[in-house]
Amino acid sequence: MNYYLDGLSRGMATEAPGTGATADYTVGADPGLVSFVTRFAQETVLIGYPKAHLWVEAEGADDMDLFLLVQKLDAYGTPLQAFTVPNHNARVHDITGHGASILRYKGADGRLRVSMRHLDEKLSTEGVPAHSFDRVEKLSPGEIVDVEIGLLPVGLTFRPGEQLRLVISSRSLLGAMMPGNRAYTTPHGGRHIVHTGGDRASYLQLPVKPA
Repeated sequence: MNYYLDGLSRGMATEAPGTGATADYTVGADPGLVSFVTRFAQETVLIGYPKAHLWVEAEGADDMDLFLLVQKLDAYGTPLQAFTVPNHNARVHDITGHGASILRYKGADGRLRVSMRHLDEKLSTEGVPAHSFDRVEKLSPGEIVDVEIGLLPVGLTFRPGEQLRLVISSRSLLGAMMPGNRAYTTPHGGRHIVHTGGDRASYLQLPVKPA
């Protein structure tokens, strides 16, 4: 099921906005991200691979590193996370606050360098995009391109009132995977613009299990 992004309300809905809008952030600035939220009115189960189809533009750069994160939020907007190891003491909290993501599940993530967006038509499916990585397609000033970004699989149940948040950034919101590793820093600056609605209806495809 597709949940369409709305750059004006920063929400997501199953119907695309009729009017085009944008949401943007500056690379390296605070907060350096944009996010979109949807609230579930009834119990919803997600099993499988999410995928984002985004229309994006880089201002002041010829490439973009995009990091995506899908989070589960409670009814009040608090992110819900789970430790994947026994949580015995404060040290586990310290090293997993921003990093050591293999030890704490914070959500499903995905990433793509936009110049490597070309899809392998033989390997790609409707639910899981596969990139060929056999060419580099830099962005021209003012060029708007569509990209498909696969995310790690999820198995989540949302009760009525709980929410889902899609975060788009130039840096990983999880930090480094292993304790002590250094998080990746993008070499590309500028401003990232996400187009929504109208002829450029960006969306998040969710693997909703039929009722």
